Amino acid sequence: MLKFYQGVIFLMLFCTVQLHAQVTFVFIPELHGRTLDGLLQVKLANTGSQSQPVSLTIKVSAAGAGNIVSIKTPAFQLMPGTNSLPGGLIARSVIRFAENKAATVCRQSGYFTEGDYEYCFELNAGDQSHQGETLGDQCFDYYLQPFSPLLLLNPAEEDQICNKRPPFFWQPLLPAVPGVQYRLVLAELKPGQAKVEALNYNLPLLNQFGINAPMLFYPSLAKDLTQGKTYVWQVSAYKNDMLLVNSEIWEFTVYCEEESTPIVTESFRDITDLTKGNFYIARGKVLFAVDNVYDKVPLNYKIRCITKPELEMRKLPVVRLKRGANQVVIPLSENRSFVDGYYYLLELRLPNGEEKQLRFLYKSETE
Repeated sequence: MLKFYQGVIFLMLFCTVQLHAQVTFVFIPELHGRTLDGLLQVKLANTGSQSQPVSLTIKVSAAGAGNIVSIKTPAFQLMPGTNSLPGGLIARSVIRFAENKAATVCRQSGYFTEGDYEYCFELNAGDQSHQGETLGDQCFDYYLQPFSPLLLLNPAEEDQICNKRPPFFWQPLLPAVPGVQYRLVLAELKPGQAKVEALNYNLPLLNQFGINAPMLFYPSLAKDLTQGKTYVWQVSAYKNDMLLVNSEIWEFTVYCEEESTPIVTESFRDITDLTKGNFYIARGKVLFAVDNVYDKVPLNYKIRCITKPELEMRKLPVVRLKRGANQVVIPLSENRSFVDGYYYLLELRLPNGEEKQLRFLYKSETE
């Protein structure tokens, strides 16, 4: 008889554990833990084979502040497999905020401030036979930092460029989110239009999704931009289908005065002056002047092809800077990586830490 009771107790405990562990939570704090609405982006993985009514309780607390908010949802149906919460559930939920500064900010804005947070989820059965029983509970810890602004770099705001297939550069999302991707939209800005209007209503010339790095070389299948026209562009950061942050909208104009009066640069102009312009013809070599107040050091530089980004610029010559004024010559005519009529981007870091970029058109010396 004693063994029978022990067996019954064991079965009861086993069934309780199984019931308690039949639901797990899929929650990404770095994405969904930033806003009040984001909390309900949690997914419920139900290993059971039947549907049942349930209710969800969410509690958020922060180190140093204590409780921030608790949310109790009305009953909804939990199906076998992975479940998303029903739409509009937060509007029908009971939300209670604590009495502290962080909770006040969250109540007013819907956003959580920077801090070390704990997000706890508890799912309870809603049917009469298991009323109130816990089907699963789980907590997630995360130090929340606000995203830095998504800053555009190149083409610069209100810049004039002489490149009808420009590369685009921007700063990566910080703090970093694994698997983040970017979207870039480019549209023409017509006279009298606002930037937002142009981006939202004009037919986009580029609408590129799934960009994995903070840069985009002009797509080979896209049409060239037009001389004299102004364009606007914006970058957005996404994780899966969730928008994380948008950049500002910048504009630039394609203006190539050199098309009618080409400038042949054979003198040593200061590198800073050259980079302020947007067009340079390198006839077999790149020439520029630079001052170096430090000791002798090799010039730190690299060259990338803008016309065909897949081309690799190999065996670039070593250039050494002396102390004082330097007239730098980077010979390119013997390097078969360079193609006549292609556009290139020279990126260099000066000994004082300054970074410069020079866009140039390569022409052979035999022309």
